[in-house]
Amino acid sequence: MANTRSYPSATAKSDDLILGTSMPAANSNDNPRTVNFSIGQINGLANSPDIATAQVTITNAQIQTLGTSPVEILPAVTGYIYEILGVTTQSINSGGGSGYDWSASGNGVIYGIQSNQHRVEIPNANLPEGGASIGVPYVATPIAGSFRNGSGVKVGTTLGVNPSPPIGQTPVAQWIINITYRLIQAG
Repeated sequence: MANTRSYPSATAKSDDLILGTSMPAANSNDNPRTVNFSIGQINGLANSPDIATAQVTITNAQIQTLGTSPVEILPAVTGYIYEILGVTTQSINSGGGSGYDWSASGNGVIYGIQSNQHRVEIPNANLPEGGASIGVPYVATPIAGSFRNGSGVKVGTTLGVNPSPPIGQTPVAQWIINITYRLIQAG
């Protein structure tokens, strides 16, 4: 066999090939085979297909009733639970004057069946304002806890109270939520 240090280095492309061994299925009489695998195939294994990202836009009308009418952002899947891996949010504020008052609502929360279990909390300061200012993106980390089999993922408020607009003001906002998750088959 040649000394591998004598070969030049190169930048790998998706269709480049790597020599490897393909193992037979368990309990078969087949022998292992020497084959070529593409960089793209190997990369596909590294980027697990069971991890996904969804983007949801919460409308101004939904924001106004977020405490009493949580919005489903991922549908229930029978026989599976969601593992929330991460969330980013961005407020698109297009109103004028003062914005929503979230102080009586608690934080924003993305959760499964109950807002006190496996969840992601978004502090009041990072919830849609609905005023004239531009919202900054917020990156939230999930909080560990239990999650019910077959439950969807919702966004609401921790205290179940709607935000209140200031008297005489009409805040307008949209809330863009990007959620990265994994569906895990329940045992």
